[in-house]
Amino acid sequence: MRFLHTADWHIGRTMRGRSRASEFHDVLAELVEIARAEAVDAILVAGDVWDSAAPPPEADRVVYEALSEIVAHEIQVVLLGGNHDSSKKLEGLGLLAGRLGVHAQFKVLRPDQGGMVNIERGDEVARIAAIPWMREGELVNAEQIMGLEEHTFTQYADHAARIYRAMCEGFRRDTVNVLMGHVFVNGARYARLDGSERQLHIGQAYGIEPAGLPGTPQYIALGHIHRPQTIHESPVRTEYAGSLLQLDFGEADEQKRVVVFDAVPGRPVRDVRSIPLTKGTPLKELKGRLDEVLARAAEVGDAHVRVTLQVDAPEPGLAQRVKDQVPGAVDVRLDYPHLDEDDAPALATLSPDEQFTRYYRSQHGADPDIDTLALFRELHDQVTSGLAGPAEGEG
Repeated sequence: MRFLHTADWHIGRTMRGRSRASEFHDVLAELVEIARAEAVDAILVAGDVWDSAAPPPEADRVVYEALSEIVAHEIQVVLLGGNHDSSKKLEGLGLLAGRLGVHAQFKVLRPDQGGMVNIERGDEVARIAAIPWMREGELVNAEQIMGLEEHTFTQYADHAARIYRAMCEGFRRDTVNVLMGHVFVNGARYARLDGSERQLHIGQAYGIEPAGLPGTPQYIALGHIHRPQTIHESPVRTEYAGSLLQLDFGEADEQKRVVVFDAVPGRPVRDVRSIPLTKGTPLKELKGRLDEVLARAAEVGDAHVRVTLQVDAPEPGLAQRVKDQVPGAVDVRLDYPHLDEDDAPALATLSPDEQFTRYYRSQHGADPDIDTLALFRELHDQVTSGLAGPAEGEG
């Protein structure tokens, strides 16, 4: 049987407030075409289908259109719940689409009580052990979590490893056996910071040790980390497919992909191939003084651009000036000499306007404009006078 492994779609994610719906539509159309051309039997989506538990309607439309196209090609789908997904939404989708070959796994179930998804193609059967994201509170009690002690991370890893191994008890020798999970694996590489590659370690996040992954599956399809990679320390072939698009600037220059692999019962997987995705708008960065940045603006084409301007001091309206001349600029930061903490005035001595201005400057690299400062004053007056209610959509 042949499978396509993907993950971390994050449909509904925006780029600094700009919709990326058309990018997601295009890259999912590309994914469907790859699946059709490769004649895959099933697509494995290893979590974070949506970017939030309550995505906007256009995000739902993008997902459902893609699933409709996949089903039209008689390809089955397994959707795994990630930490960004709503379990209720996935449960409802499964009830509606299960008979069409879209299997939604929204919570951890025993292998004999729904935790194992069967994919049938002629006389061949694949058993997919599907383990959605497990929250810390499900494996480590609240008292231990609040203690923030190192052993709580290792306890989570131990519990998660036992669940992963127990789920694989539903495998059979005469079936193709695949494990899906949405989890951090210790030592995995993740987003770059200032050009440097970083590794994730348990103690930074709740996850699982590579040695804790079971050795009985023929392939382990993972989601949660957006950087495509092979986990070489795992006992069997284990891949993070990575995200569909470059979702933020830590992922700039990453080549996104899907993984296609073949499997037959009782043998290691073969012909594991990484197929690059070409759709979506790339992310680029420009750094330098204003004249240097503007001179290089043509280099980035239609990319989403983060600009870091080297200036002597903040200058009102500078960020907007850059955005007017670099249409793709979605994030403008100012790099300038800051006061040492010893020279900066104590926060308690600043007025509310001054405190807000300092915070705004730290986040945006420039002082707030007149309208933004006026809005802050209005909200501050409402709060301090006791008249403010919850903001729209909150409460």
